[in-house]
Order: sequence, then structure tokens, then C-alpha cells
Amino acid sequence: MTSYLATATVPLTTARMGLGPSFVQTKDRDLTTWGKYGSFRLGAFQERLNLIAGLDLTAYRLQNAPNSSFRYDIHGNDALFFLGYSKGSWSLWAGVGAGQMRIYDKEAAVDTKNNKQGQTSSEYDERRAHRSLSQVTEAGIGYDLYRAQYGKIDSSLTWRRLVPEKGWRSAYALTMIDCLQFEVGFKLLGW
Repeated sequence: MTSYLATATVPLTTARMGLGPSFVQTKDRDLTTWGKYGSFRLGAFQERLNLIAGLDLTAYRLQNAPNSSFRYDIHGNDALFFLGYSKGSWSLWAGVGAGQMRIYDKEAAVDTKNNKQGQTSSEYDERRAHRSLSQVTEAGIGYDLYRAQYGKIDSSLTWRRLVPEKGWRSAYALTMIDCLQFEVGFKLLGW
């Protein structure tokens, strides 16, 4: 009879932050801007198969770029399920999920009845967010810069595609947003 050694599934927690260019596709033309990202990964590593899987929680901000006629700040949050492969210092993954995108309308009419005393009109208008659900897909590659017994520092390059819901695409003339993220991550309880 053959006996097999049990292999563990190792929990992992990663905090990542980064920035990179974002390519906004509109009905008329494509625009380029910059984005900032922060994410938290809850997952597990299966040692025998070298598989990683789990949940990515991401927050981002795409900044307006007046020189390219992109007039909005877009904020958002996503939750993605990811599945990937990790061998040595390298890892690859892909994920799908959904989230919420928000555009803060700086040009909205001021509601004088509900405007609190002492607020300027621009401060008040920035609080009026137009929200949209979005579909998110992601693919990435990572490399470990430093390894210790219970943690790592890694760098990664991630491509993300954000597709807002149909009504929102019509209102803001956005088709989709492609983001390229350069990130640094700090892993705890890693392999």
C-alpha cells in the first residue's frame, strides 16, 4: 500500500498598493489618465498543485485629466474571485468580479434648501455621486522581491478592465476603462 504525505493549504493575506495609466474608451475617442490603487487579498495556496485562489478587495481612483478632456474623478470598489498558479518566486492569476464606480458631479446645481451654512457650492457638489455597478476582469503576474518564513514583499503588474452598466455608459459616454497597475505587495502568512 502506498502512503501519501498530506500537503497543507497555506492561508495568505496580502496588502498591495500601486499606480498606473488608465485608458478610458469613449464613443468619440480614447483618453488616457492615471489611477491609484489599493487592494487586500484573502486567499490560500495549495502546495501540492501550486494553486492560489481567493478574494481580492480593491479600491481605486482615476484622476481627471483636463488636458485630454477627461473631466471626472472616478472612484470605485471591487470584489473579485481570483485563481492562479505560483511556482518559486513567480505567480500568475486571473479574476472576475463586480463593483461600484462613482463619479462626483462638480457641475451639479446647488440645492440651496439642503446646503449647510458655511459650505461653498463646490464642496457641496462633490458629495453628489453618480453610482454605477461595474463588471471587472483582471489578469496579473507577480515576482517576489524578498522572502522570509512568514512573509514576503512582491511586485506585480496587473491589467484590469472595468465595464460600467449600460445607462451609465450612455450618460457619460464611457464604453470601458482598461487599467495597467504597477504594484508593491506585502504578504503575511505567505509561502
